[in-house]
Amino acid sequence: MKRLLFLSLLLISLTFNAQINLNIGSTAVGTAPVSSFFSYSYVQQIYPKQEINANAAGNITGLTFYIDPSATINDSSSWTVYLGHTTKTSFASGTDWVSSSQLTQVFSGNVTRNGNKVELTFTTPFAYNNTDNLLVAAKENAPSIDINNFDEAFKVYSHLPYSTLFYKGDLAVVDVAAPPGGIRADYKSAVTFAGLTPSPTPACPYILSPLNNAQAVALSPSVTWFPVSGVDSYKVSVGTSSGSTNVINQQVVTGTSFSPSTPLNPDTNYYLTVKSVSGGTESSACSEILFKTLPPVPANDACSGAFLASAFPYTYTQNDAIAATNNAGNIAVCLDAMNDGLWFKINGDGNQYTIKVTMPSGSTFDPQLDVYSGACGAFSCVANVDNYGAAGAETATITTTAGTTYFINVGSYEETIDVPEGAFTITITQL
Repeated sequence: MKRLLFLSLLLISLTFNAQINLNIGSTAVGTAPVSSFFSYSYVQQIYPKQEINANAAGNITGLTFYIDPSATINDSSSWTVYLGHTTKTSFASGTDWVSSSQLTQVFSGNVTRNGNKVELTFTTPFAYNNTDNLLVAAKENAPSIDINNFDEAFKVYSHLPYSTLFYKGDLAVVDVAAPPGGIRADYKSAVTFAGLTPSPTPACPYILSPLNNAQAVALSPSVTWFPVSGVDSYKVSVGTSSGSTNVINQQVVTGTSFSPSTPLNPDTNYYLTVKSVSGGTESSACSEILFKTLPPVPANDACSGAFLASAFPYTYTQNDAIAATNNAGNIAVCLDAMNDGLWFKINGDGNQYTIKVTMPSGSTFDPQLDVYSGACGAFSCVANVDNYGAAGAETATITTTAGTTYFINVGSYEETIDVPEGAFTITITQL
């Protein structure tokens, strides 16, 4: 008898634990898994394998979605639900639907609210392979709408960009074989997957910044990541070689952001790992993020350090422009103000000079080229050129006066805000 009781209790425990909850305490609402504010909707959501964090492949026997306490779904309760496997992590466009041929219908009928939940039980479980990402799709078929305080009824949470794609409208039930163009969202439904057993270790966080292989990262970077459902804290490690923690070793963080207390070294590769911690258990095999910090501040960052062009034609490629500072702020000597960028100078000799700034292929840097006479901090405007947009070459021609120094400022065109400069080549030719 005792053995039978123990086995029964064990079976009940295993059944209860065979579910995975993702952000079920979320308070935001959105258009997922369906829209309650439009007559008809079709929504696809991608749940990455890393986020689901199942212990093994298994059968999904049902889904639970969560409703705002003040919301109603009386006229949004006719659902058809599909599941599928996908290698996508995001939707590339408003028409990038996962084909209906890759989906399996797991539910069709009217849903009912049970407290603040909508619970779906599948007649036939869906076999999740725990290799691919999971696609959850739901179509709402009722021709009426629910009027709620926040328009939509269901709880959602922020996650990877474009991880949800939805269409909502009032014309007709959506044909899932040929859905119309939709809207992408950076959130997903708070959800419970019944039937899957969670991994004994918590899921690894998705790092938002810096991105993998990011260049020119600030020396005091803000490391941020998405919260992992059900964890207590996180551990951040940074090293100068793969797998090392010689800069930051398992720093405990209770929030979802971190910045080193001591600035990192310039122009250096760093390896970043963030782990989740739940009940003293850490996530395992979390991916490293590689990033490289900004180069040192350029020597010609300030007017006082302007590079002298004395032999012509003069050519200089400014590869470290991204690390330039705005010094005292934007410069409004000429009619069109600009950023304090990188500095060059010419000693006037009565000749004409053409000054040209070009950018490398694919550059997004939009430069302005100004020329001033006088002295640092006491300028007069000589030339003011901003004729083109990003990557557009800018050219100015000046006539110099012997004994006068001409300062050349190559910076971002913005008049009131500091924007990083990009790499460029300046060429100065004597006519």
